Amino acid sequence: MSNQEKSSFVACLSVAALALPGLMQTAQAGRVEESYNADFQYGHYSESSSRIDVNTYEAALSAPIGKSMTGSVALVKDVVAGASPKNNALVNGEIKQVISGASQKALTSECGKSICDSRDGIAPSITYFFDSGSVNLNGGFSRENDYTSRYVGTAFSKDFNKKLTMANFSASVAFDEIDPTDRPALKGSKTTQQYLLGFSQVINKDSLMLSNVTFAYSSGYLSDPYKMVNFYDGGLYVDSRPDTRPRDKFQFAWLTQYIRHFGDFNDAALHVDYRFSTDSWGVNAHTAEISWHQPVGDGWQIIPRVRYYSQDQADFYQAVGNGDALQKGVYSSDYRLAGFGAVTAGIHVSKEIVGLTPLTHLKFQLGGEYYNHSAGLQLGGNNASNFADFNYFLITGSFNLKF
Repeated sequence: MSNQEKSSFVACLSVAALALPGLMQTAQAGRVEESYNADFQYGHYSESSSRIDVNTYEAALSAPIGKSMTGSVALVKDVVAGASPKNNALVNGEIKQVISGASQKALTSECGKSICDSRDGIAPSITYFFDSGSVNLNGGFSRENDYTSRYVGTAFSKDFNKKLTMANFSASVAFDEIDPTDRPALKGSKTTQQYLLGFSQVINKDSLMLSNVTFAYSSGYLSDPYKMVNFYDGGLYVDSRPDTRPRDKFQFAWLTQYIRHFGDFNDAALHVDYRFSTDSWGVNAHTAEISWHQPVGDGWQIIPRVRYYSQDQADFYQAVGNGDALQKGVYSSDYRLAGFGAVTAGIHVSKEIVGLTPLTHLKFQLGGEYYNHSAGLQLGGNNASNFADFNYFLITGSFNLKF
C-alpha cells in the first residue's frame, strides 16, 4: 500500500493527536516548560464496507533542560489492514471501483487481508527559549515495509507589541524512499520542502486571531505505485497502465483561525477556522471548521465540532483513461484526486485532575468523529465521481501526565 494512501488515514488520526500537549510543538515564545510531560494516545480508524482499518499508538515525552531549554521525543506506531481501491472499470456503461481485496495474496498474508502493513516512527525535538522568543530544531524518521521517510526542520517564534503579537517561521525538508512490494521497477524517491510564515494577535481580552501561509515543493516520484488506470475506447477496454503523475508539485495554503472567549458561559471558547489551498496539479481546496470548547465544571470539558471540506479534481484526473491522457503521459484515476466534498462531525470529552502527588496534572480525553466523503458535497455539486463515495469512523483516547 502506498505511503500517500496511508498518510491520508494517519492524517485523520493526527488531527485528534493535536489535543495531546506533548505532541503540540507550539511552545509559547520566551516560556520554557518547567514540568515533565508524558502523553499517550490510541486511535482507531475504520472505513465503510470493511475497507481499511488503522490502529495507531502514539507517545510523547518532554522535559526541561536547564532553565532555557526543553527536549522532547514523540513515538508512533500504525498498524494498517484491509483493502483499498486500485483502479476503476466500466461495467455495463457505469464506472465501478475495483477493490484490492480478492486476491491470493490476501489469503496468504499475515492478517488475512490484501493490505497488511505497519509504520514505526520517532521524532525528537529541542527548543531554546529566550526573553521574547524561541528557536526549535526537530527531525524524524519512519519506516514501513515499502517506504522510508526522514526529515529535519526548524522553527522560530518571537513576541512583539508587549507580547500581544507573535510571529512564527518554520522550515523543513523530507527525504522519502519508495520500494513498492512486488514492483521493483517502480522504486523511486522524492524530496519535499515546506515553509511556514504566520502570526498570532491578541485583539482584546476575549479575542485572538491566528493566521499563516505555507509553501511546499515536492519533486521526484509522486505517483502511487499500487494504483492503475484502465483505458477505454468507445466503451471497450484497451489497456491498463500504472498511475503516472507529474514529477513535481508546488503547493500553497492559507489558514486563519479566530478564537473568542465567553466568560458568561463558564469560560467557553468558540474556534472558527478557514483554510484555502491550491497546487500546480489544479487541486483547489476549501476547509471550514467550527468548534465549541465548553467547560462544565469539576475539570470536565466538552468539545463538539463540525468541519466541511471541498476540492476540485486534478488536471490529469480521469475516472477511466482515454487516448488524450495517453498522449499527455500523465494520468491517474485515484479517487483522492477527484472532485468531492466531505463533512465531519465529532465530539471530544476530557477530564482534568490537579493536585495529585507526585503528579501535578492528569488529563483524560475520549473522542469520536464521523466523516462522509461524497462527490455530491463538492462546492457547486458533482455526480461524476459518486462511485467513490465512502465514510469512516474515528475513535481516540488519550491521557496526559505532568510531574
